[in-house]
Amino acid sequence: MLKKTKILLILLPALSVTISSGWTDEGEKPRVITGIQSRHIYSGNIETTGGDIGITSSDFDLTYKFKVAGQLPVDISLDVGHKDINADTPVDLPTHLESRRLGLSTKFPAPWVGDGHFFMGLDIFPTLNTDGWDWKSGAFRIPFRGYLIFKESDDLILIGGVSVRPEYEREVLPVVGLIYRPNDRLSFNFASDDPNISCKLNDATLLRWEMDYAWDEYEVTRGAREGVVLRYQEISSGFGIEHQFNAVFKGIVSAGGVFNRQLEYSDEVGKVAPDTGFYTSARLTAAF
Repeated sequence: MLKKTKILLILLPALSVTISSGWTDEGEKPRVITGIQSRHIYSGNIETTGGDIGITSSDFDLTYKFKVAGQLPVDISLDVGHKDINADTPVDLPTHLESRRLGLSTKFPAPWVGDGHFFMGLDIFPTLNTDGWDWKSGAFRIPFRGYLIFKESDDLILIGGVSVRPEYEREVLPVVGLIYRPNDRLSFNFASDDPNISCKLNDATLLRWEMDYAWDEYEVTRGAREGVVLRYQEISSGFGIEHQFNAVFKGIVSAGGVFNRQLEYSDEVGKVAPDTGFYTSARLTAAF
């Protein structure tokens, strides 16, 4: 069972490839998409050390989509995250974790194939994860990835490639993704930062089964653990409702379970493995 869980963790980070139409039309205008999210994991027991832990996350993201020379689609993004950790445990955990990430992404027709179905994608994500707001150079990482996209149509898209994360525990991961829409109501979207299966109730409302994951590393900047990396790991899955309020605003509320949870220092001196927990989440996005 443990082996299967580790394999799942390796594959899940591959599902964060955002695929739209691949190659944009000349008439498409630049867009700005922004979102805020609050997510609470309710207090639960800790298996190994005893005690309990609850975590509340807040995230803000901003993406600007435009075309270079009227053809090449480019996304520039900013993602800021904050986690409040309320833990009663002998392990000296930070009270909060901060993440800041820039993103630069593009997609273009595969140079060796001219049938219009194959594209390539390149993404780079300068990242700074710490337990404080200070900009510590030791916490700076530059993950990047490259992948091949096969687009049969807007209803069937396949993705495969590799993600490279220098200075992480696991530096090379596979990239795998799928978008499949068998009909007008049902959609399988496993090629985005929000993997989900959705069923359309009407033109504005969807029922969703969603999944999420975290496999991050934060540099601790204070206390006895200063300079040590804290690895944060979890997988979550749940159900929710998505509603498009108007042409600009969209909201999602969801709830579900969190499992395979772990907070571990890289020096292996401290480790916390919380029991499976319960989460609730709310997200609001705006597109202009």
